[in-house]
Amino acid sequence: MFPRWRRTGAPTLGRCDNPLVMTRRHGVGVALSILAGLLLAGCGGGHAASKGSKPSPSARPSPSASARPTPSPSNATVLVCQATAMTASQGQSDSAAGHIVYAFVLTNTGAQPCTLDGYPAVQLVAANGSLSTTQSNGNDGVTSVSTTPELVTIAAGGSASFVLQYSDVPTGIEACPAATQLQIVLPGGGGTVTASADIDPCGGDLYVSPVRAGTAPP
Repeated sequence: MFPRWRRTGAPTLGRCDNPLVMTRRHGVGVALSILAGLLLAGCGGGHAASKGSKPSPSARPSPSASARPTPSPSNATVLVCQATAMTASQGQSDSAAGHIVYAFVLTNTGAQPCTLDGYPAVQLVAANGSLSTTQSNGNDGVTSVSTTPELVTIAAGGSASFVLQYSDVPTGIEACPAATQLQIVLPGGGGTVTASADIDPCGGDLYVSPVRAGTAPP
């Protein structure tokens, strides 16, 4: 016949320090020892499990900054040549059938390149003042100099030129006036430069070419 058991007190649930106490009229000490050992073993295991270390959050890789391309420097606009950074001189000449042809050289004395495009305007100057002349843009058919304007870029220290043609045949007994200077108004509004000149046009008709690259003779 199984021994009778009597429950003493209400069990406290969820607490390992208040185990269910069972009493028995005979052999209470043995039963309590076994029961206490089992309960303590169970509570100890649960407590050990609760102390498990929490997993550390994985480190998020920092986004690498995308490489930005280095902007290439934009091409600077080449400005129109200004008289303050230009000089003019009388260059090589040629002659044919009563006509004289001169190249007048324009030199860039500035530190930057500049451009000229079109026909210069010219004025002859004698010792006693300006000479009366008539300018025609183009040529009179004596030379093969181009009459089509084009943009000419003159490097720092470089030169360009234009061609001046005139007649050296006097009309009647009238002497052809001698000019000592040629005033040149640069195309594009760059101002006026002056070249020393030794020319004596007859009749006052001048034929002027557009500015061209280089300084080759006409």
